[in-house]
Amino acid sequence: MIIGIVGCAHGELNLIYNTLERIEKENNFKVDLLICCGDFECIRYKKDNDCMNVPKKYQKDENDFQEYFTGKKQAKVLTIFIGGNHEAMNVLKQLYYGGWVAPNIYFLGYSNVHNINNIRICSLSGIYKKYNYYKKYTEYYPYDDISKVSAYHIRKYEIEKLKLLKEKIDIVITHDWPNNIEKHGDVNELLRRKHHLHSDIYNNRLGNPHTEILLNKLKPHFWFASHLHVKYAALYLHTDKTNYTRFLSLDKAESHRHFIQILKLEKNKNENIRINFDHIPKPMQYIYNKKNNYSNKEIDNISINNVNQKEEKEKKDGLMDEKADKQMDGQTEEEVQTEKNINNKTNNKANNKINNKNSNEYINSEQDYNLIYTGIENEIIENFEKDEIIEEMNENDKDDNNNENKNDKSENYENKSNNSEINNFLEKNGELLLKNNNNNNNNNDGNDEDGNDAVSGENREKCYLCYDLEWLAILKANHHLISVNNDTDYNKEYLKYPSKDDFEYIKKKLNKLNKITFNDKEHFLVHGYNQPYFKNLYQQRQCFLNRFDFQELSIYDESELKFFNEELKMFDNVENLENLENHVNEKSEVYMNA
Repeated sequence: MIIGIVGCAHGELNLIYNTLERIEKENNFKVDLLICCGDFECIRYKKDNDCMNVPKKYQKDENDFQEYFTGKKQAKVLTIFIGGNHEAMNVLKQLYYGGWVAPNIYFLGYSNVHNINNIRICSLSGIYKKYNYYKKYTEYYPYDDISKVSAYHIRKYEIEKLKLLKEKIDIVITHDWPNNIEKHGDVNELLRRKHHLHSDIYNNRLGNPHTEILLNKLKPHFWFASHLHVKYAALYLHTDKTNYTRFLSLDKAESHRHFIQILKLEKNKNENIRINFDHIPKPMQYIYNKKNNYSNKEIDNISINNVNQKEEKEKKDGLMDEKADKQMDGQTEEEVQTEKNINNKTNNKANNKINNKNSNEYINSEQDYNLIYTGIENEIIENFEKDEIIEEMNENDKDDNNNENKNDKSENYENKSNNSEINNFLEKNGELLLKNNNNNNNNNDGNDEDGNDAVSGENREKCYLCYDLEWLAILKANHHLISVNNDTDYNKEYLKYPSKDDFEYIKKKLNKLNKITFNDKEHFLVHGYNQPYFKNLYQQRQCFLNRFDFQELSIYDESELKFFNEELKMFDNVENLENLENHVNEKSEVYMNA
């Protein structure tokens, strides 16, 4: 299965799908699944825009999502996404357990686990803030400037559910990074691109400390994230010295940025996942030493050897530098040494502290990075690109305002330089030199009972979005804590792993649903797979709850539910987007002032 991973979408769906289509056309393969790592911004109409926290300079009256919501355009590839810190929270909140927001576009929910063609994907929406981590969900429509920020902060309840997972996870998707993951990649290169992260890295404040615990417990093969608007790869070797996690963060969706990555993943009968490179053109295969597949152990050996190789290389480079210094015209050894001492004193002291602190901690993954994530385009464009500094969307923090000013300067510089070089390169080489020579599809004996496919396209593998048995059993054992009939604080309660009775209960419920088989395993399709009623978010939530006899959630209040019902009636009665906009805004104002 060929997977496309995208960083922060920011509503730029046309750019994302056009880029994907160009990659497919130039390299003769089809992407089967598209994963977006947050900031999707599914804005249907004006009221949704009012529920999203975004700086004024980035506010838009509408974005590309409206065309996909109204049916003017349709996503040709199954697209799944998580929530970030720039989202229409009134939309995502109604789909707490996940649901369709447009044809072929699916929100994964606040925290969830799904199976897609036998690949197990764990997802977590939002970002971490310590002061809201232990609080209940108390944000209701209409949102004010404070509540529409705290609404996307991760709660303890979501993390604790994910900690209960015992079966192997293939992919984890989060918006922000796990804490300390930057130390397992080229942290100096990260600081060169995003120097405003210096303080957070040095003080160990970058990322979510609770997802770092998940990283060590779940040990997934891949971890995809975004949020910081920078492409960054790291290789995290776990304490058992046999399992490792490939971490990849991508930039935001914008021209001349590294916002998309293509991977071909395969899973054998032993449930071991591999990266396959047979879709890459032959001129690129020298990077992989003429190998098409790499197992975990092979990559581990390469990555561990990188540590020693880097140390030896640094020693040789140091000796060569000393010899070159001695041969400088008109300079004695004493003068050369004096000049070197002056240069050393001018180095950034904080950077030296970071290097000393982390030199024995992080694994250099430069070779593995080239092995897995990079191509010729990435190597060339890196010489041209000047990354802008991300604007952090917190509660009017002074540091964020300073970063915004730096961001403007960086953008002006980037727009003025090197555009011609990038365009010339892309004309010759394409955006991503990937080619599917064999066009192999995973063999499976599964068929959709309804006979309809959510994804259509030549040579595009059918992707089936399915429930996960273990995850549903975890919900069965703990959903009552967040149900409407429970007054306790779910963040303070002890969550338990499901019993055998819980698993049997879920199995009975699943057997009533449409199923598909991969590698002799049965998987059950999510609600609304063939004809999702994406406009009726309430119906989707109730469909999921009723399937497993779960009670309504306690995260809504009565006035909020009334507004959602009024909104639903408006969507049902008006088909045209322009009329819908005027009708909904008029009725919404009347309802809010009542």
